Amino acid sequence: MTRHRLTATLAALLALVAGAAVAPRPAAAATTLVYTTFKGDAVADEELWVYRSTDGGTNYSVLADTNYRGPSGVLRDPSILKYNGRYYIAYTVQSWTTNSTYFNIATSTNLTSWTHVASVPSGIANTRFTWAPEFYVEGSTVRVIASVAATTCSNCFRPYVYTAQNSALTSWSGPSQMWGLGTNHIDTFVVKSGGTWHAFTKDETGKYIEHWTTTKNLLEGWVNRGRLWSSGYEGPSLVRLDDGRWRIYVDKYTNGGVWTATSGDLNSWTGLSAVGCSGCRHGTATPM
Repeated sequence: MTRHRLTATLAALLALVAGAAVAPRPAAAATTLVYTTFKGDAVADEELWVYRSTDGGTNYSVLADTNYRGPSGVLRDPSILKYNGRYYIAYTVQSWTTNSTYFNIATSTNLTSWTHVASVPSGIANTRFTWAPEFYVEGSTVRVIASVAATTCSNCFRPYVYTAQNSALTSWSGPSQMWGLGTNHIDTFVVKSGGTWHAFTKDETGKYIEHWTTTKNLLEGWVNRGRLWSSGYEGPSLVRLDDGRWRIYVDKYTNGGVWTATSGDLNSWTGLSAVGCSGCRHGTATPM
């Protein structure tokens, strides 16, 4: 091979290597999510709606108006879980002005037709309200975190943990309190990253979303890491996206719809932006 041909060949190989180094990677597919919600305080709005997003959770369209209200005829704050090939929701069974001493569980295989599977009593003496049950799964253990207030005190909501006793989610333990997470907190949603549990909850006194953490276990050692955004939001819920980021949803309950932000580490968050989900309120999302 002549020096000229060798030089040309090396140049071509270098060009190929350089091109491969800078060639753009294919864009990752956006996470397809389903979001379960109710639409408001009117009787007609306290039922289950299911929405779907194909852009990673910033815009949703209606998948099903299920007309499901459960045995009490009222369904609010539905938390969705995909588990053992089925979908489950845990939900509040009365309006926010009506006493409620338990939460309900329902299941579906198609997100449209739902069947009641359990009513879980608060297990707290003199219960006045049992609100916003949220699924939390760690390993093979399914739990629900619910906000319970008693009639014997004002501003005394506390988060309690209930643990499923079977894989059908028809049998549940009594309550265990999340010690250290302050009095008068509602809508507590927990995720775990590494060895740290992260709770996002609404301070019902100041009306702020707060971030709490513990490295001990789900039930103790909680430390307040501060407020997020401005006051006037509730119902925080989180979902992990395909790219590893976390997306949080919050309900701007003063007629402002659902808003969202993202984080790579659960500690630093982007600003909030409105979600394209017409009529949506407090709810949760899960990968479809």
